[in-house]
Amino acid sequence: MTHLPILVNVRGIIIRKNKVLLIKMNDENGMYFTYPGGTVRQGESIYDTLKRGIILQTCAEIQVHRLLMVWEYLPEKEGFRYGDRQKIALVFLCKQTLGKEPQMPKIPDPNQIDVTWLPLHALDELPVLPVIGKELQNSLNIKINTGNLFLNSTN
Repeated sequence: MTHLPILVNVRGIIIRKNKVLLIKMNDENGMYFTYPGGTVRQGESIYDTLKRGIILQTCAEIQVHRLLMVWEYLPEKEGFRYGDRQKIALVFLCKQTLGKEPQMPKIPDPNQIDVTWLPLHALDELPVLPVIGKELQNSLNIKINTGNLFLNSTN
């Protein structure tokens, strides 16, 4: 067990026409997708981290809306499948502002291979980290079907 501090990540869910924006990665664990965002730095707010991470990974600017869910990773309980460091991910609904279309940055993370829109229904079928596809689909489908996706937003 590591004695490093818990990592706090923030992830943005950006929806367009029943598709979600994802980052395609390929590293020592193989190919997978992840939601855009980043790890909170000392002294940085979670909102600033999310905006910074999404710009760095997708070149898109966003507005941060409501918190959709919290995902916790405990290495011992998960068989260390995502490393040996405890993590918490705060997953926010985001809305892309007018401007640059999401795309690969000029200088991407060495493991980033694409920026892509994938159907919401595929989240539970594809290797997407964190593994929240089913819960996220349920949460978003209720709001999309009622037309309340961005109501009650705070930021």
